[in-house]
Amino acid sequence: MDPSPLARRRDRRAATRSRTTTACARCQKRKIRCDGVVPVCGGCQRARVDCVEGWNVRDISRSHMEELEARIEWLESIIQEHLPHIDLRKSDSDYSTVVAQTAHTRDGWNPARDVTDQLGLVSVNAGADLRYLGPSSGLFFTRFVLTGLERRAEIARESPPASKGNQFVPAELLDLQPKDLPSDLKQAQWLTQAYFQSVHLQFPFLHRPTHLELLQKVYSGVDVTPVDQFQIFMVLAIGATIRSRQAKVLLSAEGYCASAIVHLDAIFQKSSLRGVQCMLLLQMYTINNPTSGISLWALHYNSLAAVMELGLHRNVRDSVFTDSDQEMRTRAFWCVYTMDRYLSTLLGRSIGIVDEQCDLRLPREINDEDLKPNQEIPAQAQPSGAITFMSSAIHLFKLARFNAEIKCVLYCVDRNYPPYTQPVITDVERWQEDMLNRLRQWKSSIPCHPPGSSACYLNDLLEIKYHELVMLIVRPSPLFNHPSRSLIRVCFHCALECIRLYYKLYINSMLHYNWMNVQSLFLCVMTIFYCVWAPDGVGEETDLDTVLHALKSASDILSATGEYWLEAKRSRDVLDSITRATVRRFARSLVRAGQSAISHPMGETHHSLAGDESIGSNRWDTEGYSAGIGEAEQDLFDPYYVPTQQPTATSELLSFFAGPQSETTLDWLNLPWDLPGGMGERIQDLVSGGN
Repeated sequence: MDPSPLARRRDRRAATRSRTTTACARCQKRKIRCDGVVPVCGGCQRARVDCVEGWNVRDISRSHMEELEARIEWLESIIQEHLPHIDLRKSDSDYSTVVAQTAHTRDGWNPARDVTDQLGLVSVNAGADLRYLGPSSGLFFTRFVLTGLERRAEIARESPPASKGNQFVPAELLDLQPKDLPSDLKQAQWLTQAYFQSVHLQFPFLHRPTHLELLQKVYSGVDVTPVDQFQIFMVLAIGATIRSRQAKVLLSAEGYCASAIVHLDAIFQKSSLRGVQCMLLLQMYTINNPTSGISLWALHYNSLAAVMELGLHRNVRDSVFTDSDQEMRTRAFWCVYTMDRYLSTLLGRSIGIVDEQCDLRLPREINDEDLKPNQEIPAQAQPSGAITFMSSAIHLFKLARFNAEIKCVLYCVDRNYPPYTQPVITDVERWQEDMLNRLRQWKSSIPCHPPGSSACYLNDLLEIKYHELVMLIVRPSPLFNHPSRSLIRVCFHCALECIRLYYKLYINSMLHYNWMNVQSLFLCVMTIFYCVWAPDGVGEETDLDTVLHALKSASDILSATGEYWLEAKRSRDVLDSITRATVRRFARSLVRAGQSAISHPMGETHHSLAGDESIGSNRWDTEGYSAGIGEAEQDLFDPYYVPTQQPTATSELLSFFAGPQSETTLDWLNLPWDLPGGMGERIQDLVSGGN
């Protein structure tokens, strides 16, 4: 495109100025020599006045005014087209007001859509093509938070430390070899049990009795098919990954996976239900093992294609399928469907299959032991209201449908209307309220496994999933750029509850370290920062104890996770910087309010993460979210959000969820707090567990 006349004129003036420096207006008026220093010449600097550009009449042609007027008309036409609410007929005296309003809008919340709505092509691995991460992935929410904090909290950009050069081992030296089955059947059963107690209760695409019988056959010397061997070794690989972290010992999960991969060609020769199960096993291994090097997204779409080809998404009533066959087909479909909703949300990409294309018949709530091949399933296999090992999985399947609706309504590309099913949603605020109510009803009916059972951790895990979806609804999105204060309180509460529940699982040794949990925890931390720093947030109402308890608990979990996700260290410096700025923010507020120290001791904080208290009896009564939130003087910071073209290193933070990881530890006790009047000692005591 040819440059505009004004641009050409500017270039000519710049070229002229490079040869002859034009004196500033003050020096021209006083007829003194100007040194031409930019942005302030020496004379103006000594006089402590603004240095205004001087003009040289030789640089201005006769057509210059006509060019300027034509360009102004062109710019005004653009403003009228894109910003019709701006009155261009106002006099020049109103110019400063318009500029101030425009600056406030630019520094405030409206341009948030530029961040939440932009395309995200980021590099997650060196040398690889850019990958797309959409608005629901958390990348832009993270960028949204960090961009504003960078200006408002004066967080400096720090270049990453140079690599020591000896932290990475070449892949060729690892030489992973296929590993044989454990020498003892009991050892294999121990690893297999870990799989069925963790993965299977959420993704029940295998039939437990059939698999255990298959394992027994192998140890009895019976020949089995390549598909059988693949499933046996993959279950052992996943089980070894889980047991390694529980027992703090190194088990050869990669060796079992290598033994399974040997049989991979036989699986893809033709589409089959067992082939879908094998691909799901690979996905489960990839989620739980960050060093697998397998593309989870590509693997998922292969399984999704097989589901469509086999017709698993339809309720086929045909005598060719027995009741048990039909049930396993339904389970496999729902596992792929749920994984599709998880990945499309976590990565911000399009869903793979829409609800209108599926029959969506839920599996029966029946234990695997009661699902026997070649036997008809009774109409009511379990007593009404009884909890089975399928109960939590079925409840997660129901939640996946809500996930799909939220994804399509709030994070759709087409802004004309949310293109989700019929009837067309015209009142999105009413839809938002209705969806929150439906989620509350879902939460109230979470199956409660008895304490001490192998499935009791699911009680907390399902509640975490509930809070994750609520945060997905109420945090800034392409449809809702500016959440109200009441919704920010809800978001803050859910982030605290998520971290509390994760910490509860962690201290009870029931937390399964996987890719999804790591990303969820990271976004909870970013959500807390957002809710504290947002202009309509809870920063002036909450107390420092509440925030520090949550961040310290997240720090403990991330430190433990860093043993397996080694690149988590990338996020540590950023989180540390924001934490320091957040503590300084609270410190300034306390000093202005005349408080000498933090008001609530650790044991009295309502949001104590070690307890099971919830904020308020009615979760959707916004008054119920004020517990632990007190009165404080309004902070006189600049508006929170400032658009920027630089990504604030968020591609590195999000690559933390897509590849090999590094050690992480938020080094709380070594932070340079720089706080007034004894507050530093109090905070040190808090984060180290004192009272």
